Order: sequence, then structure tokens, then C-alpha cells
Amino acid sequence: MSKSRYEPLVKLKKKGLDTAERALIGANNELTSASEKLSRSYEELSHMTLPTQGSVGEFTQATAMIHAQHLTIDECKNRVHLAQQKQHQMRERFKAAMMDFEKFKYLEVQEMNARLKHLKGQEAKMLDEIGTMTYKRETL
Repeated sequence: MSKSRYEPLVKLKKKGLDTAERALIGANNELTSASEKLSRSYEELSHMTLPTQGSVGEFTQATAMIHAQHLTIDECKNRVHLAQQKQHQMRERFKAAMMDFEKFKYLEVQEMNARLKHLKGQEAKMLDEIGTMTYKRETL
């Protein structure tokens, strides 16, 4: 059977779908990584304490470390938010690519079914002709 006119488009859409899937996986990995880093930052902050005794320098140093950890947490929250946005975009792109691929795959299948139906019709006509020729030969 000859190739469908949709076959090149189906291959192209499949490549696009694969690319979108890889991008979605990458976005999921980025989100997971950012979430884990945020969790670790919160855990590190929970282990930090202000000294109850000691010099003002130690207190200032501990306060600066806690402040730096809060800044790290804010940065991690921002990364998580950006990763969530990217994941959403990649999910939408994947859905669109999947719909395009499925649409052209469906058209390809419909074209093949139409071609198969046409071939079956031709085969039926040929079998009728053969039957008619055989019948005429037997009656002679």
C-alpha cells in the first residue's frame, strides 16, 4: 500500500510531541529540584538559633546568618513559583502537541480506511468479472 499523504505530517507532529514531552519532563524535574531545595532551606533555618549568652558579635553573626537564610528561602520560593509556571506552560504545550498529533494520526487512519474500502470494492469487481467469465466459459 502506498504512503498516506498525512504520513510526513504525522512524523513531524510526533517529533514535536516528543520534544514537548521532554520539555515537560525537564520542567517537572526543575520543580522537584526547586521544591527540595526550599525544603532543605527551611530545615536549615529550623536548626539555627540565636545565642542566649555571649558577645554582641556572636549575636550579630547569628542574626546575619538567619537573615541570609531567609533571603535564601525567598529565592527558593521564587524559583519554585517560576518552575510551577514553566511546568504549566510545558503541560499546555504538551497537550497542544498531543492534540495535533492525534488529529493528523486520525486523518491518516481515515485516509487508509478509505483507500482500503476502495481496494476492497475493486477486488469485489474483479471477483465478479472472474465469476462472470468462468460462468460464460462453463455455459459454452
